Amino acid sequence: MYSVNWLIRILLIFFLSHFSISADTITLDHFIQDNNDEVIVSSGKTFALGFFSPGSSTNRYVGIWYYQIPVKTAVWVANRDNPINDTSGILRIDARGNLALFQGNQTLPLWSTNISIAGSGNSFAQILDSGNLVLLQNDTGKAILWQSFDHPTNTWLSFMKIGFNLRSGVNQSYTSWKSPDDPGVGNYTFRMNPGVSPQMVLYKGSVPVWRSGTWTGMMWSGIPEMAQNFLFNDTFVDTDDELSFSSDAINASLITRYVTNETGVTQRILWNNASKSWSISYTAPNEQCDFYGHCGPNGDSQHSTQGSVKKTKRQDMKCLVSPEQGDSLDIFNGVVSVGKDESKEYS
Repeated sequence: MYSVNWLIRILLIFFLSHFSISADTITLDHFIQDNNDEVIVSSGKTFALGFFSPGSSTNRYVGIWYYQIPVKTAVWVANRDNPINDTSGILRIDARGNLALFQGNQTLPLWSTNISIAGSGNSFAQILDSGNLVLLQNDTGKAILWQSFDHPTNTWLSFMKIGFNLRSGVNQSYTSWKSPDDPGVGNYTFRMNPGVSPQMVLYKGSVPVWRSGTWTGMMWSGIPEMAQNFLFNDTFVDTDDELSFSSDAINASLITRYVTNETGVTQRILWNNASKSWSISYTAPNEQCDFYGHCGPNGDSQHSTQGSVKKTKRQDMKCLVSPEQGDSLDIFNGVVSVGKDESKEYS
């Protein structure tokens, strides 16, 4: 009896210590298996990482989703084009120190962080409350070796960016799923276009569908709704090292995501805690004149509101394609001038 009780005590201590260490991490000694329905959860219980099946699909993927929201909403997918057709998936740190996904007893991973790691390879993965999955190395002061924020899928969260890190070569762009049941790389991509006047552009394949307009210093010229923004801290960076835009929730309690979806639109979506559902606060393109090139190569659209080309009301718009239209409107080489004070350049 004594030996049985002692064994139970040892096993209980091992289990509790193992759980407390690995609650938000994957280490050499702790991995997650699909057939055990295991997940790791960020320290503030905001996001979870584990295996899931989207929509009506039975395929299995490794993804990140909101932990406390009853509607399972994936914000990142690892093996989006390499699903597992059973529950034999294992996510672990491999012999090279990378985070890797294996199916059953296979020796080659279906997905991996796939970076060169110097030193002892004493690395571990951690899911953060921001939704970022990071690969860290203990013997380098927990320096970030790899992060999911540099490899987004279709969802842009607070503290993520759209754009380029010109020093590292990282291109942060967002690509739609194929369908609600298939997170594979879809037809639509939302990315930053560099140049003299950088813009955010939504593409279908290689064809532009919508553009944000240029940065005015406070907002994108083609998104007039930003003039009434009190919820997000918007930052545009254009330096020798970086070209990017970020839009972070000012209040940490605001649950929001920006999604490039398979229907060909980008949407800002907010969680409504009262109704326990998602609500759409912004969509682009939203109406006919939002579409790229609808008003011609040098045209713009005018709203019914007097004395303004761009207002937050977006009804009764018409194309302006000649100098005779509008109030003192001059269209020349892609430049639209209104009166004497306001001008916008298109490229």
